[in-house]
Amino acid sequence: MIFALPFHVNRFFRPSLLEEFQYTNYMMGIAFTTYGITALICYFPGGYIADKFNARKLLSLSLILTSLGGILLLFYNNFLFLCFIYGYWGITSILFCWSALIKATKIVGGNRQGLSFGSLEAGRGLVAATLSSIAVIIFTSTFIKNINDNSFFVAFSPLKAVITFYSITTFIAGIVIWFYFKDESNNKSSIGLRVAFKKIKKFYKIIFFQSLIVLTAYSSYKGIDYYSQFFYEIMNYSKEEAASTMSNLSYLRPVCAIFAGLIADKISATRLSIYLFITLTIAFVYLGIISTIFYLEILIMTNIMITMAAVFALRGIYFCYLQETKIPTNIIGFSVGIISLIGFFPDVYIGPVFGYFLDTYTKVEAFNLCFLFLLILSLIGLYSSLKLHNAKKKM
Repeated sequence: MIFALPFHVNRFFRPSLLEEFQYTNYMMGIAFTTYGITALICYFPGGYIADKFNARKLLSLSLILTSLGGILLLFYNNFLFLCFIYGYWGITSILFCWSALIKATKIVGGNRQGLSFGSLEAGRGLVAATLSSIAVIIFTSTFIKNINDNSFFVAFSPLKAVITFYSITTFIAGIVIWFYFKDESNNKSSIGLRVAFKKIKKFYKIIFFQSLIVLTAYSSYKGIDYYSQFFYEIMNYSKEEAASTMSNLSYLRPVCAIFAGLIADKISATRLSIYLFITLTIAFVYLGIISTIFYLEILIMTNIMITMAAVFALRGIYFCYLQETKIPTNIIGFSVGIISLIGFFPDVYIGPVFGYFLDTYTKVEAFNLCFLFLLILSLIGLYSSLKLHNAKKKM
């Protein structure tokens, strides 16, 4: 739920978000850049905080604070306030949550890191897909539309009903975590910053290649946020059909993540990531190049599904490398902070780059450029996976 408000509303309801609040693609890109900048600032201290403080309190606090941002957005949705809220979400979703979540998952996983991280991503995907299905029902509900037609409730549109729904469920998640998440107090680190830096130095190459894998995989994941707009503007779906299609395709996430985790435990996460980046590269070759020559809707949709499946699988395993490369537990939070600082940099640049493409070029040209951009990054991810796999074998 921590990323539902910052990302899911945009992912599943992007055409309506742009139209109702009168945002341009570039404006949304700038808002995501604001999120990305504050998130990047928070990854590093967040990793240190995760090694020092109780995960239950950190996770619960981050969820509750994030939910409040959604409520505020209902009342003030001009562009400057949108940027402020996304900057606020960058702090609430990352500083107290991200590294604590990854560290807790690694500790729980033991020797089954693939299953542990695959289950985490599968669970996240299942929650996201299920709640998006409910959100689509709310969005298309005639009851909500009738309320909107009533002059007294004119401001309560279907989109605002969706934002309200996500805000409430995020708040509830924070309360549930507070009462039911198991404390891992014994796993808090007692080492200082200087000692942590010395330990990190021994693993700098490993951490660098892990960071590049996360960066390239996450770039493709960020690209998925534009698929509903692709369906709407290129494939001529209605806004409701685009949202519903994205919601249905999101059920690939839990299936792909859990299978990827199980396979990673069998053949290693680094080897599986090589295969997944090869798959991703081939799919983007079709979407960015071949589709301009040979456009067939069934092939377009097939490759869209392939990219989503590969990205969801990568997200299920790309923190399994922490165990495979034998990074010590007492600097896991610190390592996650560094990897995330580099790996989630797409939060800064994907929005403005794609927004510029979409506002500058024809729709077909713009989406082709987006896919070509992701193709180049997938090749970098493939190279990084090969380097990490070889480096791991030498350890």
